[in-house]
Amino acid sequence: MTLQQLDYVVALDTYRHFVTAAEKCFVTQPTITIQVKKLEEEIGFLIFDKSKSPFKPTELGEVFIIKAKIILHEVHELKNMVNVELDNIEGEFKMAVIPTISSYLIPLIAGSFSKKYPNTVLKIQEMESEQIIMGLQKKEIDLGILVTPLNEPYIRETKLYNEPFICYAQTNSFSEGKKTITVKEMEQLNNIWLLEKGHCFRNQVLNICGQTNTDGNIQFQSGSIEALKKMVDNYGGYTLVPEMAINDNDLGQIRHFVTPKPIREVSLVSHHTFSKEVLIDALRQEILKNTPSNFVKNERFIKINWR
Repeated sequence: MTLQQLDYVVALDTYRHFVTAAEKCFVTQPTITIQVKKLEEEIGFLIFDKSKSPFKPTELGEVFIIKAKIILHEVHELKNMVNVELDNIEGEFKMAVIPTISSYLIPLIAGSFSKKYPNTVLKIQEMESEQIIMGLQKKEIDLGILVTPLNEPYIRETKLYNEPFICYAQTNSFSEGKKTITVKEMEQLNNIWLLEKGHCFRNQVLNICGQTNTDGNIQFQSGSIEALKKMVDNYGGYTLVPEMAINDNDLGQIRHFVTPKPIREVSLVSHHTFSKEVLIDALRQEILKNTPSNFVKNERFIKINWR
């Protein structure tokens, strides 16, 4: 029995597909098939029932997989402690950010973080919230930035800041001299442009507006906040945008909400077994330093002692 064979078994349980599991383990399908078969012969029982589609673990296989995951996790943590000091920020890490945050936040921190930590490689990609949650669960990514709370038992949330929402409309759409808007007034507006389904920002807008209020013979849903702003500019109507999506050219087209302002809570998230506290804190500090000063920020960081 080898650790590699245990890796293959856990991958098969995760993806329930031989080709996908082999790709994730960076081996060929025959390799993973042969090795799992050898392991089953060694332990004397089948780990997977392949008569079903998709295949699933046998009763004994489920117990074996639970034990295998515990062993692999402990080995992984042991390697981390032996090979890399916990306070060493150097290395390569994968981070995912939801699209409605990444376009505005990452350009603010990428340059300064890179200069401050030249030996730390951050591989950043855009993912939807559900993909980030799944990626953390499967240990395919190390960190994520998204809207919280998630209420996921295995995910640790490090709150960063509260970002206000802004009402965005065509120039001269608001009454002259009116500088603010209420949520109740927003609920009465027609032709609200929305992000497409699958974006958590869409649900946040619907929660504020109460309904879609989409009128007209053109009904457009996009995955881009900038595209929604252009639709408003050229076709009319309204949309909600996070404050960081506003630039100097937009000042005549926005109205801030009166208190209490609708906001979204943005957090840095990780699997609860991720032990690089120094990286989490370094990213947190860089983000807080480069986000607008009027945001309500979480300056308190509770560090977990892994030693």
